[in-house]
Amino acid sequence: MTRAKQKEGKGYYLHVGTKITYSDRDKLDVIAKGMGMTLYQLLQALMLAMVRYFDAGSLITYEHNAMLNAFANTLFSLKDSYSPLSLNGHEKRTVNRAILLVEQPPRKQPQLMAVSKDQYGNIVESYNFDTMLSDFMGALDPEALQAIIREQKKQGYFSIAHTLHELILQRAEKPADIMSQEIADMFTDARTTTGEQVNEDVHYNRKYNKGDDYTAPTPRKRRARADL
Repeated sequence: MTRAKQKEGKGYYLHVGTKITYSDRDKLDVIAKGMGMTLYQLLQALMLAMVRYFDAGSLITYEHNAMLNAFANTLFSLKDSYSPLSLNGHEKRTVNRAILLVEQPPRKQPQLMAVSKDQYGNIVESYNFDTMLSDFMGALDPEALQAIIREQKKQGYFSIAHTLHELILQRAEKPADIMSQEIADMFTDARTTTGEQVNEDVHYNRKYNKGDDYTAPTPRKRRARADL
């Protein structure tokens, strides 16, 4: 039995809805179709986006608790399986936080979820990207994490994930810039067959007056005039 059933006895799910005008419903339908989604999928995606950035955490569900226990039992049953390069002190090590990849149907993108223990020993779950990113970066590169946090405060971004996203895109070369450079190279690197670069006038003449059958026009000779 799930935690929701144990506490409320009303089932695992409940309905969340609101009233909107027919014209607004039509607008949402157009937006959903443009994204290749149904209206239901669009509304769920919007709610998930809010939870991703502002979730404060809650007690873990029955299903996710079972998943975590299966993972932890397998982990601890294999001696040193999680750290084969460091054997000293393995009996004192415990897992207090984890990032899970939750999958459902095949070929669907897995969703991230963080699990941890609160001060009372209860296992809680969170969909907050910043919680997972902070834990991961704190273990991987603490200095980089502090730099991201400083940039977040400086720029006024609302999350660490948003800050990292903006920093990457600012420094990444845009596809439009790559295409513009390729087009510019096509017209600025006009060279003769011998490899010598030519000027624009010569390039223009070569572009429009080329071909195996082309011959340059021969100037007419000036006729001699005899004075009588």
